[in-house]
Amino acid sequence: MPALLPREPMASPLQGQCIDQVSFKIAENRDERSAAFRLVYHAYIRAGLIEPNPAGLRVTPYQLQPSCDIFIASLREEVISTVSLVADGPRGLPMESIYAGEISRLRESGLQFGEVSALADRRRHLSRTLPVFVRMMRLMVQNAHRKGLDRLLVAVHPRHARFYQRFLSFKPLAEERSYPLVCNHPAVALYLDFAEIHRDRPPNFELFFGDRLPDEQVLPRPMPASDAEYFAEAALFGARFAVLGPDASDA
Repeated sequence: MPALLPREPMASPLQGQCIDQVSFKIAENRDERSAAFRLVYHAYIRAGLIEPNPAGLRVTPYQLQPSCDIFIASLREEVISTVSLVADGPRGLPMESIYAGEISRLRESGLQFGEVSALADRRRHLSRTLPVFVRMMRLMVQNAHRKGLDRLLVAVHPRHARFYQRFLSFKPLAEERSYPLVCNHPAVALYLDFAEIHRDRPPNFELFFGDRLPDEQVLPRPMPASDAEYFAEAALFGARFAVLGPDASDA
């Protein structure tokens, strides 16, 4: 579940003195993934979304799957923002623990989809956070589209839903429910349909799809088995909720 988001979009979301100094990529080594998980941990602790753990990392079993990509923004070699995209796989999706019926119906429809998860930023000020968020989301949605996903899903706090709907063209998927993954905070489910936005061209379409990013920047970077094993113990602290994916009996 994304943590700290601005409530309203800015008029000029790509403006910012330092934005050209920030690099955006998919994490591709253990150090980069560790930095992302550490950033999420501190942001979620600050927001009261998780309990402290001795690993000092926020990582879930879903993020250890080869179907997950972890996006990072770095300034002077420090990771300052991150978000993960968990494509549907054997474990399913994190939000499936509270939206099992809705996810099951999507699978039955034959759609390919993934969940936006583990969003965090080290900064609190909107004018510094949003420009980075926009560019990182552009990288993520182009990665998802190039993977062949039909939809992006997200479970967000109800007060953030309006931002996703107005600025990113997400639509409601399911009603508010209590989410054990984040200390039972409320969440609502939203979806973004790629076919719809390419047909309707909403106001911010060009912001995310106007410039095609190079393949080498958006191609998936699956986590190797050695890294999945390295983070497995820390992931136990992020697995204290029901895992209800299609192969849950094997999880």
